[in-house]
Amino acid sequence: MIVILLIGMALMLLAPVLRRYNKAPWSLAGGASIVLVFSIIGILSMDPRVGLATIESNRKEYLFFLVCELPVLILALLSWKRLKWLFWLGWGINAALSLFVLWVFIDLTYFWHW
Repeated sequence: MIVILLIGMALMLLAPVLRRYNKAPWSLAGGASIVLVFSIIGILSMDPRVGLATIESNRKEYLFFLVCELPVLILALLSWKRLKWLFWLGWGINAALSLFVLWVFIDLTYFWHW
């Protein structure tokens, strides 16, 4: 499941490369929709055996992704009308989210001490 999230985020980060072929809004919208589907599936399929604290923590994480990527999808859909600044605004939101996820991953991997 994490691989799907990473593919969606990578697709959105590579969207400016596809501007030359007029596929950038498609890439941004496709990546955002992948992350949104990932978040909705995550919210709907909580396993009660992991505990209530884990369920609540996961629900907050999925809602955070949902709230961050829904505007990206809307801006990508609106940028098909040749409004470049909407594309860059959506891409900037996604880049900030990706940097935050990378920071959390590095922090938990290398600096989390029990």
